[in-house]
Amino acid sequence: MLELEDFLANSIKNPKQVGGKVFVYNGKGKLVETYNAIDLGKAYFNMSNDTFFDIYGFNYVPSGIWWQRSKRAAGKM
Repeated sequence: MLELEDFLANSIKNPKQVGGKVFVYNGKGKLVETYNAIDLGKAYFNMSNDTFFDIYGFNYVPSGIWWQRSKRAAGKM
């Protein structure tokens, strides 16, 4: 059972965007990282989904006004 607990704690990452911050939780609901939404969005717009996942360990798409701000900051608008 320890292997499953290790997997949940270390492998599964769940991002939640709240305003200009993105909070990333592990499989047990513990906060493991915090990112600036624009910085993370710039990365999203400058690489493929697979590359983004390989680097950050989760999928992410900026939401709301942060999508437009991130795209503009990445020079894609």
